[in-house]
Amino acid sequence: MVILIRRAAAQLVLLSLMVATSLAAAADPLPVWELETPGNRVLLMGSVHFLRPADYPLRPGLDAAYEVADALVMEIDMSKVNPLAAQSTIAGLSVDPDGRDLAALIGQRDYAEVARKAEALGIPELLFQQVEPWFAALSITQLRMLQLGFDPAWGIETRISARAAQDGKPTMGLETIEEQLGFLDTLDPATQETFLMQSLEDAASVQDEVEGIVAAWRAGNTAALEDALLESLQSAPGLYEALLVRRNRNWVAPIRELTREDDNYLVIVGAMHLVGEDSVLAMLEDAGIPSRQLDDNDF
Repeated sequence: MVILIRRAAAQLVLLSLMVATSLAAAADPLPVWELETPGNRVLLMGSVHFLRPADYPLRPGLDAAYEVADALVMEIDMSKVNPLAAQSTIAGLSVDPDGRDLAALIGQRDYAEVARKAEALGIPELLFQQVEPWFAALSITQLRMLQLGFDPAWGIETRISARAAQDGKPTMGLETIEEQLGFLDTLDPATQETFLMQSLEDAASVQDEVEGIVAAWRAGNTAALEDALLESLQSAPGLYEALLVRRNRNWVAPIRELTREDDNYLVIVGAMHLVGEDSVLAMLEDAGIPSRQLDDNDF
């Protein structure tokens, strides 16, 4: 009887190990890619800029990607941003240089529609009354996300930046605030208005969509991320070019330089920049630097 019990226990342990192994082998991919480099490691992580406390802790592989890195690269290195200077920059770019308010810029009829839709979402008219359409779009989107409990203070960049500061890891940016907002500020008036109207449409249905985006991001589901993040953007070619393609193209050279360094790097950019045919990854591959998507077992 003792021998039979021991055999049964051994079989149970073996079965448990087999199940654990099969589960590990079937691990979901991460929203993290590794570039093919001569010697160092360069990882690219797709981020979600707005998250909730409930979205933590992160998957082990995301923490492991941070641990691998000797230095971090983000869209903007907020550790080097002077808050007062940034506020001044945003204030200068967000308003019309000729002093026109939003109603004058898009017309009274369209402005009335914007005000009506914003009111239905509980967004005060004062929030966007005096700014240009592109900034009104950003403001409405951000406030709507806050209403739903999603906060940039819990976004990937914010949390990892704080961790890097505590650990003494160096950080750097791919662009400045002026450059990032400049892509929007220089959009033609029609594209800016399209951006505003699209943002209002998205804000009305964003709750279910953002839940799906976060779930797809956690699972590293690139097909779902591409559909969720790029579909509406691709319907506005001017916006797609300014927000995505031009910025991705600008990032290729500095990221390529990282592959020639000795240190290991973690590059963190919005997830939409890492999916689709115009992604940074696709552009890097065209430049001769292929990548592979990682999972938790790659660390």
